[in-house]
Amino acid sequence: MGTNRKTWLVLTLTVAGLLAGCSPEAGPTEEDADGDGVADTVDCAPGDASRWRLLEGSVDDDRDGVGAGAMREVCAGERLPEGWSQQSGDCAPGDATRWRERAGLYPDQDEDGATAEGPVTGCVGAPLVGYREQPGAPDCDDNDPRFAASTQLWPDADFDGIGNGEPISHCAGRDLPRGYAAVDGDCAPDDRARSTWRDYAHRDADGDGFTVPEEGRVCSSMTLPAGYALEARGLDCDDTNAAWWQERTVYADVDGDGFGSGAPVMRCTGRTAPPGYALDSVDCAPEDATRWQWRSYAHRDSDGDGDTVPEQGVTCSGAELPAGYAQWPTGHDCDDRDATVMVTWHVYSDDDGDGFGAGTRQTFCAGRQIPFGYSAVNTDCDDTDTHRWRFLAYSHRDADGDGFTAPEAGTVCSGTALPSGHATTPRGNDCDDTDRSVHTTVQAWTDADGDGVGAGDAVALCTDGTVPAPWSAQGTDCAAEDAARWRQVVYAHVDRDADGHTQPEAGTLCTGASLPLPYFTQATGNDCDDTDAARYRRVVLYPDVDGDGVGTSPRTIPCIGAQTPLGFSLKGYDVDDSDASIQEDPEDDLMVELILD
Repeated sequence: MGTNRKTWLVLTLTVAGLLAGCSPEAGPTEEDADGDGVADTVDCAPGDASRWRLLEGSVDDDRDGVGAGAMREVCAGERLPEGWSQQSGDCAPGDATRWRERAGLYPDQDEDGATAEGPVTGCVGAPLVGYREQPGAPDCDDNDPRFAASTQLWPDADFDGIGNGEPISHCAGRDLPRGYAAVDGDCAPDDRARSTWRDYAHRDADGDGFTVPEEGRVCSSMTLPAGYALEARGLDCDDTNAAWWQERTVYADVDGDGFGSGAPVMRCTGRTAPPGYALDSVDCAPEDATRWQWRSYAHRDSDGDGDTVPEQGVTCSGAELPAGYAQWPTGHDCDDRDATVMVTWHVYSDDDGDGFGAGTRQTFCAGRQIPFGYSAVNTDCDDTDTHRWRFLAYSHRDADGDGFTAPEAGTVCSGTALPSGHATTPRGNDCDDTDRSVHTTVQAWTDADGDGVGAGDAVALCTDGTVPAPWSAQGTDCAAEDAARWRQVVYAHVDRDADGHTQPEAGTLCTGASLPLPYFTQATGNDCDDTDAARYRRVVLYPDVDGDGVGTSPRTIPCIGAQTPLGFSLKGYDVDDSDASIQEDPEDDLMVELILD
């Protein structure tokens, strides 16, 4: 161990001695730093080998070979750098296609052949783009090749598409400006519905759809306005009144019911006759406005109770048959002379007044409600009890009234619901419906030792729902004759020497509320010898011959108790176990201190 520490220290010091280094020395500065053959003292760009002398130039941003602005010195090489030119005077510094000015040109910016006003001086390149040497046809819009020729527009105040007034010039093909039209001649400049003079040959002044001959001219739209026509529509006998337009035969209507009588006369009228006249002459009561026509009837209601009897005939009537006459039956009056009776009843006596009768059927004439003490049905199964009137089916019975039913099917005379003790759905399953103290079948086992858990074969008992003594609802007693034991419990550890330390051992045991000693479900320690209470743990020990408390190899792992046996130690680093005064190597301690330093 000491040799290894010395070797490690030597290696550490050797590596530390190798950490020293050297720094390079700087060389002398050259007279021509960029190596372009020109000394730095006269080089205008000592750090750029591509530039070394001053040349005059003008800025050429568009790279067309002609610059703009004043000439000035620029640091260059064999030639001016990119973006500079020896020639100045570019008339369009930002456009590489133009650089020279030329006079006597005619603008044609949209290249449509038509030119704007000229001649002018233009900035151009090699080709004359946007200009022509000779004038073309006049161009009304030199920025759009779609438009060249001019046309006239007229003010259109009413926006009907036809103008009127002083015209203006406009590019043909372009959208019309708001308030102008391409057509002139509006006869009503302020009325959008009218714009053109139109001829007519017939008039309908009252607007009833029938005309009279009349020629003239009217300011209108694409068609003639209402009331004017080129062709006749009937022949209006009165064009001042829209309700009259034709000559018709009418009859005097004295009572004003719309139906006349007497001799026919001719009058100018329309769909209806003029006041005091009617188109029909069938009034059966000329002096009574409520009656004017003969109507047939097939049923009568003489007593006015609303129910009729069959009877045929005719009567002078109005729009509807008068009261007491009908075309269709209403009910069937069994006595049309008495307004209090009208319905024939077929009923049964209802002695208990529950609405359900019994016995033989009886027939008599009465009012609209069924007579008191009678019913329209005879289904009452007990006409002496108002609470029972019909048979209801049941499928379960509770004869002893304990609230639990037994299966039983049948019918019983009832009212709105089944009487007590009868049901259509089960309530439990009564094992004895003659005894209200018992109702439920339970499974039980004999409990001979009285510990609450039985054993043996199960038996069925009819009870009140609980298991009586000396029986039990459980049949798992593993010791039927011992009240202190009744269940099998699993254990996983034992402590046979009772030293408080267990060792693993699995099994089952018939016991009571808890496991008896020496059985446990959880471990306490790990006993290495469960037959000796003085020993329960295994420890790594080293022989200590000199008794100084520190041992040395070889180690052992014995089973011991609380105390370490004599002649052994838990420590195993004694460098001399024959001398109690020596336990550690001083040279090793010095080596550790050197390494730490």
